[in-house]
Amino acid sequence: MTTTDPKTENKLNLPALKKSSGGLEKKSESRTLKSFDLNSVKKQDKVAEILKKDSIKQQVHKDLQAHKGLDLILMGDLTGSMSAYHAILKSKFKEICSTLFQIIPNLRIGIIFYLDHGSGDPYITKVQPLTVNIEQLQGFISGTPDGSGGDADEAVEDALYDTLNMNWNAINTRSVVLFGDARPHERGLCPYQHDYFEITKSLFEKQVTINTVYCSSRVDYRSLASMHEINIGDFSHRVSRLDHPEFFSWIANVTGGVAIGAEQINDIIDIIKAMAAKDADKMEELEKEELKFSSRPIPALKHIKERAKQLEEQKKMLKINYRKDF
Repeated sequence: MTTTDPKTENKLNLPALKKSSGGLEKKSESRTLKSFDLNSVKKQDKVAEILKKDSIKQQVHKDLQAHKGLDLILMGDLTGSMSAYHAILKSKFKEICSTLFQIIPNLRIGIIFYLDHGSGDPYITKVQPLTVNIEQLQGFISGTPDGSGGDADEAVEDALYDTLNMNWNAINTRSVVLFGDARPHERGLCPYQHDYFEITKSLFEKQVTINTVYCSSRVDYRSLASMHEINIGDFSHRVSRLDHPEFFSWIANVTGGVAIGAEQINDIIDIIKAMAAKDADKMEELEKEELKFSSRPIPALKHIKERAKQLEEQKKMLKINYRKDF
């Protein structure tokens, strides 16, 4: 009878290998794997992903830039002293559109007219949202009546509030041309509690540039900007009780716009064109377009160009960038 040793009964008979010395050793149960750097692979994948996202981002930005235009709001005082400016705007508005729509791609225009509170006038503000419909804009200008106004100050703060809530395009440059001859009411004196200082700060944060035209023959068009000098975006100290031309100087300077005086009523048309071209970066195109019809340059254009260069230098120094990166 054969007896089986229980200690060896279930063991496998593995082949034996000869040692170099002639002895036997068991076959190694593990094999050496090729070195694999998992961190390196992850790093390469991450770099590829970043490059892909960056390429997509650049393409989206390029596509958006191709469709980027200018949102332009004309904001005007229509109280009694400004009626002549309203009249010239009615008669010359299509001339403005003919030039600006020719040189500025993807242009939209909106209009805000304002009067005053508690004077019995038919409205405080009238708003035409941004549009490309020239006939609609012309009809709005022609159909909005003038008013008498109340006290010395006008409802500029109400018009600024309406600007905050305008139908802005997300990618367009945002520009306002404010023309008038009176400042807004001080904080607390507006029946609707609109605060022009805080509203202006909010507009600046929304990258809205406010250019101003002070309509009075008493102020030289070149001197308005220096009446209240301040750095772009400096809202660290509240302003109050500014004189009328000083307000037009302050609000333009603090938002990075150009402040200019309109010494002649007809100047308002050329100034609006120049302000819009400046903010659309189409000043050279405007000059060429104007020379097709007249040998004389726009009188205020040289000043606006020079002031625009000064503002760009200030933006660089203050590291202010109005570009929207997508």
